Amino acid sequence: MVSSHPREDDKYHRERQGPTERSEKHSHKRRKTEEYAEQLPYNARHLTKHDLTKYRALFGLYLDTQKQLSIDKLDEHEIKGRWKSFTGKWNRGELSEGYYDPAMKVRADARASDRQGSRVIEDTAPSRAECEEAKDEDDEDDYGPARPKGGDRGAAQPTRQDLQYRDELKAEARESEREALRHERKVERKQQRERLDDIVPRAEPGTRERQLEKKREMSEANRSFRDGREAGAEEVGDGDLMGEDGVEGLKARIREQERKKSERELRKEEVLQARAAEREERLTAHRAKEDKTMEMLKEIAKQRFG
Repeated sequence: MVSSHPREDDKYHRERQGPTERSEKHSHKRRKTEEYAEQLPYNARHLTKHDLTKYRALFGLYLDTQKQLSIDKLDEHEIKGRWKSFTGKWNRGELSEGYYDPAMKVRADARASDRQGSRVIEDTAPSRAECEEAKDEDDEDDYGPARPKGGDRGAAQPTRQDLQYRDELKAEARESEREALRHERKVERKQQRERLDDIVPRAEPGTRERQLEKKREMSEANRSFRDGREAGAEEVGDGDLMGEDGVEGLKARIREQERKKSERELRKEEVLQARAAEREERLTAHRAKEDKTMEMLKEIAKQRFG
């Protein structure tokens, strides 16, 4: 006789089931519910096997950081197996809280995009053979009149290193000129002494005749000095005051000093301009970095708060 009440039928079936079968059924149900945490950090959702494409960048970051593996070097079978293990840890909340942060996923996606762009550039870059072939073609084009170059925007602003290198070259040139002049004067004095010795040969050093010559030279020098003091002050000509060239030479020296002063002021102005350009470049880079940071923060806030 079949009972007309469903509850009595369920009770009948439960009574017919053994305790072992009921305990296995309950434990299986309990294990299935324990696989998922009730609430994940940052209110993240649970992942499935179909989320691999969307979370591939974050999964690759996890493999690189935790397993020291590159996702690009793994085959699809191993990737799927490791993704299954990753989703299990994710859904149970066993990963570090940073992986659940939406900002971490944004950074991982940006990093993956940059790496993808780098690989595209490397793939599209010309090979060495192509570069050599292009170089040969350029060498062939060198024959004949040169083609006009367009698009020149003028000389670039020199940097402080360029100005310092230029000043060093000028200093080396001046030092070389002075060294050459000293060498010429030394050679000239030596030649004068040789000619004087040919005209009036000196006595041998250390002899009595040489001592007498030195004594006479000293007496003549003292006598000329004494006569000069007794004669009083002599008139000094313009040549002695202003140099051998006179007034024109003095004017030329004044113009030379003014020119050097102008060059120093010009170099100082160039250094200041170079410093200002470097400072402006640093400020521009800093502003670009701040703008990029603000854009990333806005994107994170938009994803988190909508």
